[in-house]
Amino acid sequence: MVRHSRAVVVVVGSIAASTSVGHAALPDYADLSLEQLMKIEVTSAAKRPESILNTPAAVFVLTNEDIRRMGARSVPEALRMVPGLNVAQITASTWAISARGFNGRFANKLLVLVDGRTVYTPLFSGVYWDRQDTILEDIERIEVIRGPGAALWGANAVNGVINIITKNARDTQGGYAQVGAGSDDQARGEVRYGGALGEYGHYRVFGKAFTEGNRPESNGTDGADDWRSGRAGFRADLTDPSGDTWHFQGGSFTTVAGDAYSSPSLTAPYAQRLATDSDASGNYFLGSWGRDLAVSNRVEVRAFYQQEAFSDPRISEDRSTLDVEASHRFLIGDRHNFVWGVGGRYSHDDIQDSFQFGFEPDSGEQYLVNAFAQDTIALWNGAVELTLGTKLEYNNYTGVEIQPNARALWHLDERNSVWTAASRAVRTPSRAENDVAASPLVFSPSAATGGLPTVVQYNGSRSLASEELLALEAGYRWQTSDYLSFDLATFYNFYDRLVSASTGTSYVTTTNGVPHIVVPLNTNNDGEADVYGFELLANWQPRNDLRLQGWYAFAKSDDDSQNQVGIRSLYNVTPTVTLDATARYVSEIESVDIDAYAEFGVRLAWRPVPNVELAIVGQNVLHDERLEFSSDPLAGTQATKVERSIFGSVSLKF
Repeated sequence: MVRHSRAVVVVVGSIAASTSVGHAALPDYADLSLEQLMKIEVTSAAKRPESILNTPAAVFVLTNEDIRRMGARSVPEALRMVPGLNVAQITASTWAISARGFNGRFANKLLVLVDGRTVYTPLFSGVYWDRQDTILEDIERIEVIRGPGAALWGANAVNGVINIITKNARDTQGGYAQVGAGSDDQARGEVRYGGALGEYGHYRVFGKAFTEGNRPESNGTDGADDWRSGRAGFRADLTDPSGDTWHFQGGSFTTVAGDAYSSPSLTAPYAQRLATDSDASGNYFLGSWGRDLAVSNRVEVRAFYQQEAFSDPRISEDRSTLDVEASHRFLIGDRHNFVWGVGGRYSHDDIQDSFQFGFEPDSGEQYLVNAFAQDTIALWNGAVELTLGTKLEYNNYTGVEIQPNARALWHLDERNSVWTAASRAVRTPSRAENDVAASPLVFSPSAATGGLPTVVQYNGSRSLASEELLALEAGYRWQTSDYLSFDLATFYNFYDRLVSASTGTSYVTTTNGVPHIVVPLNTNNDGEADVYGFELLANWQPRNDLRLQGWYAFAKSDDDSQNQVGIRSLYNVTPTVTLDATARYVSEIESVDIDAYAEFGVRLAWRPVPNVELAIVGQNVLHDERLEFSSDPLAGTQATKVERSIFGSVSLKF
C-alpha cells in the first residue's frame, strides 16, 4: 500500500509540473441540462438512433461522464448504478449481473454486446465479466435495456440487453494515459494514442494492465482470488469519398485469476479446498461497412471473429466464433420507419474435462441463422407510435424460434410520454445443460450406503427445449421542469419451460477402480415462475453545478423479493474540482442467503492544469468487508468478501 501510494505521488508530481496545455476542464456531458440528457440518442432498442424520451422500452444510459465520475474501474462496477440491474461481486474477478432477477455468475437471460459483438458464451449461458474490459475513457456510453430485446437481438435477450459502445476513433485523437494504485495490492496502468489515417480516417491503439490482491473468504480465511490481466487493441474509422463508412477493431487479452474451490474426490477426504489459477486468453477482430442510400435509408454489414481459451484443473475450453449480420433501415412514406436484417453465427469448441466436469461429446458446435423485421408506424400525426416486430431464428439445439413484440408510445405532450409493450423471448440451452455430467459433491461412505461413497451427478439433456418468457411492460416518462424528471417502468414476466433438475434412480458404478453410488440429477424443462415489479428513476438538477439522481427498484418472484435503492450526486465544486458520491441499498437476497446491506462511495478529483486529473476514490466505505453473493455450488468456487478500499489515480491527455 505504501509502495503504491509513493509511486502515485511521484507520477502525479512529475506530470503536473511538466504539463501546461490540454483539453477542456470538464467532459462533454458535464454541462448538459436534464432536457438534453433525455435527448441522448440510443440505438439498442430499435437498431436505429432515437432519443430516450422516444423509446418505448425501459432504457438507461451510462455516459462516459457517469462512468468516470462514479470512480468505476471496470464495467461491472459502473453497472451498479443502473436501476433494475442486480450486480454483485463474487470474487475479485467474477461477478453476478442480471436484470429483473435470476442472478448468478452465469446469468443466462441477459445479452451483453460490445459494439454489437456478442460476448455471451454458449458453454454456460452467460458472460465471463473478467474478460470484458477496455479503457473506460474510450467508452462513449453503455446502453441498458431492461426487459426483452429478442425481436431484434434474438435468443437470450430475455431479461435485458447491455450494449457497450466505444468512441469513434476521431474522438480519441492524441494521447491518453492513466496510472493508479490503492489498497488490496491494486495497481493499474493504461495508455492510448490516436491519429489520422490519411484524409478520410482515424485510428487509435491502446494497452492496459492491472493487478488485484486476494480477499478473505466467508469463513475468515485468506482467499486465493488474486487477479492479473493485460490487453491491447486498436480501432479505425473511415469515411471514403463516396460517403461509405468503414469500421475495424480488434484486440487480444490474457488474464490469470486465482480461484479457491472445493474439489470432490472418490477417495478420502472426498472433498478438499484447492487453490489454483484459471488462465484465459483471447483475440477478436470486427469489421463493418455502412452506406446511406438516401435520407433515413441505410444499409449496414457487420462481421466478427473471436477466439478464446481458458483452463483450470476442472475444465479447459478452446472456442472459436464467427458472426455475420446485414441490416437495412428505411422510411416508407411519411408513417413507416422500417428495419430488417439477416444474420448467422457459428461457434466451435474443444473441451478437456475432469471428474468434476465431464462433457460428452468433448467437441461441439453451435450454429444459428436468423431474420428479423420491425416497423414503427406513426399514427395521429405522430402523437402515437406503434412498433411491431419479430425475429425468426433457427439453431441446432432447439430448432425454430419465433420472438415477436408489440410496443406503443403515446406523446402526451412535449414533456410526458407513456409506453406499453408485450413480448415473447426465449433462452436456448447452454452446451453444459445439453452435454455435461458434473459431479460437484461426493459424500463419504456410511453404513446406509453400504460403505460406498455417494456422488451427486448433474446430467445435461439433449431433449431440452428453450426457456420461454411472455412479458408485459408499461412505463411513463415525465419531465416536470427543466430541472426535474421521472422515469417509471413496470413489468410482469411469465416464465415457462425453465431448466430445472429432478432426482433420478440411484445406481452403483466404478470409476478408476473405485465403486460408488451415483445419485443423478437430470435436467428438464419443468420449471416455471412469475416475476413482477417496477423501477422508478428521478433526476434533479437544482443548479448548474449540481446534479442528483435517485432510483428505487422492486422485483418479486414466487419465492423471493428484492428492493434496491441508489442515489448519486455530481457536484462541480469549482471549474477544476469535482466531488461525487454514490449510495446504495440492497435488500436481503433470500435465495442465496445474503444479508441486506447499505454502501457508500465517494470520488474527489482535481485538474491542476486542463489536461491532467488527479483523483482519489473511496469504495465500500461503510463496511470493513462483506459478502455480496454466495459461492458457486456447481463449480465449487468460494466467494470472497468485498472490502473497504481507497484508490488514487492520475490521468493525462497529451
